[in-house]
Amino acid sequence: MMLVIDVTKGMQTQSAECLVIGQIACQKLIVVLNKTDLLAEGKRQAAIDKMTKKMQKTLENTKFRGAPIIPVAAKPGGPEAPETEAPQGISELIEVLSA
Repeated sequence: MMLVIDVTKGMQTQSAECLVIGQIACQKLIVVLNKTDLLAEGKRQAAIDKMTKKMQKTLENTKFRGAPIIPVAAKPGGPEAPETEAPQGISELIEVLSA
């Protein structure tokens, strides 16, 4: 299961609900921290690290403890942005999915 989290908002109610369902229905989990491009460039890595730690703590008491957490920017600039910037982190996500 891929649990996609908006890195600017963190875990939301619907994310928690999906996690509960995932524990029943799925064996593996990959957490995708999306919209990393919306974080201030100078603080981006620190914000990603902070959210990664929060997600690790959230998963700590689930069967998904230690699940990979991959930061991405699937559509840099948002849906209205021109197609000038390539997605970020997708190759790493594909690598984890293929493993």
